[in-house]
Amino acid sequence: MGPEINADPILALEKRIEKGLGDTIQLKRARNSLLNISALVPPELLGQVFRWNAIPDYGFGELEKGSYNFLLVCHHWFEVASGTPELWTYWGNTLKLWLQRYQRSGTAPLDLILHAQRRMGDEDVITFDRPLQDALRDRAARDSIRSIHLRGRDTDLLDFVISLLVLGDKSTRDSSIESLRLEHTSSDVSTFLTRYRFPRLRYLRLLTDARITSWDYLKIQAPSLIALSLGFSRAPNNPTTSQLLAILASYPNLQQLVLYETMIPHDGGDGSTPRVRLCCLKELVLMGNYRHVFQLLDQLEYPDTLDSVHLHLSECAGESLSELLGPYLRDRVQRDGRFQDRLGIQVSCSSGSISFSVNAFGESNIPTALPKHGYPSMLFSAVFSDNLPRGAVEKLCSNIIAVTPRERVVRFIGGLSVHTMRDLLVAMPNVEDLYLMQSVISDTFLRPDPLSNTKLLPSLRRLCLDYFTLQNGDGDWRPMIGYLIHQTSGDQDISLRLIHGRNTPIPPEIVGEIKGLVSEFIHQ
Repeated sequence: MGPEINADPILALEKRIEKGLGDTIQLKRARNSLLNISALVPPELLGQVFRWNAIPDYGFGELEKGSYNFLLVCHHWFEVASGTPELWTYWGNTLKLWLQRYQRSGTAPLDLILHAQRRMGDEDVITFDRPLQDALRDRAARDSIRSIHLRGRDTDLLDFVISLLVLGDKSTRDSSIESLRLEHTSSDVSTFLTRYRFPRLRYLRLLTDARITSWDYLKIQAPSLIALSLGFSRAPNNPTTSQLLAILASYPNLQQLVLYETMIPHDGGDGSTPRVRLCCLKELVLMGNYRHVFQLLDQLEYPDTLDSVHLHLSECAGESLSELLGPYLRDRVQRDGRFQDRLGIQVSCSSGSISFSVNAFGESNIPTALPKHGYPSMLFSAVFSDNLPRGAVEKLCSNIIAVTPRERVVRFIGGLSVHTMRDLLVAMPNVEDLYLMQSVISDTFLRPDPLSNTKLLPSLRRLCLDYFTLQNGDGDWRPMIGYLIHQTSGDQDISLRLIHGRNTPIPPEIVGEIKGLVSEFIHQ
């Protein structure tokens, strides 16, 4: 039997610990009193700080957990938050949150966000009570809504929300709405859009599968509109080219135009439709049948210096794509002087698709960084309807890239075969940054021929290999060492990064040899 435990010293120590904790709390309170933010920051500014912390960016993101925990800090903070209507203008994106928050928002301009997703037993579908309905009607009557973002498959709910915002007297009024986004809904929004003029509307995004009887409602009066996204999923219901161009002509100040795949129409015009001038356009995204996309491009006039072009082309037919895309790419590069400087190209392909992008870099840009705002980029992706073999797809991709000024390419990212890559790189002697995917490290790796001492890439400074394999898969690192010796001759510094090697562990002695040849070595 062990010795007896004397409890008195233990209790005495516990009391000292408790006293120490109490002293610590008192010291913290004294410190906090000296840092009293209430005395330093006016309530109006403190309320705005709360707003920036709690309200998410425009969209459908959920409120982050604990976003409103500042209400529990002290009575003063609670009072400031309660007296800041702007803090409550984002009600959340479900009816449950709306019911909890709508009474606090006062008269501040409202951001009306709702993700209406019908689920079995979802109370949100049945709890749209009368006070909340009245609050929405009041907001519409007082023109106190800044943005409306609605999406979801619960058509009944979305239809009801939209009906509450429609003016009852059938008059047409000006609206202060700045952003209007209706996504993934079959709701008919034509009545709502025709009851208002939108002098302040800047962003319009409409993705719907509603059956449209007339397209005139999309020619809404919105002289300030700068961003337009349209998409419709009922193919027989899509507008003709003439109808679409008439819609676009209503927004001459557009800076961003996005037309989703199902929106690209079959040409129903008579060929006499005038071209539409979009002189302020900075970003263009078109998705759809490749012939329809290029038909639409022919009908648009936009600046030579677009910042961003993205064409996602479907139902492509091999060489026909090259006949359309090659001239377009050549024309864009020749007309925009920014593409005559330093370029970055990224390529990937499979037996059924290709994707490549061309980015322009200013002289001050680091090639491994993303292009700065204002430097142009073009992204092209294509899905083939016929089963082209990979070799044919790679050749097609190589032919399209050949129309760019390849001698100005400083960054190249490629997922092509070694043979195709070598043929491309011969015309790109100024590449500084090279990222290769699924490459095989052989004796001829990145060399014009095995016997030549000429460097294929004399300007290379950074080399990254992703999902690489060694020659014959036998773990022989000599071709890599041989290439590095060849590339670094003449005191040329390069960095090497190896990622996701396929069963290719690097022996310690090889690591030492590589580190002795390169300025930086990273192995993941």
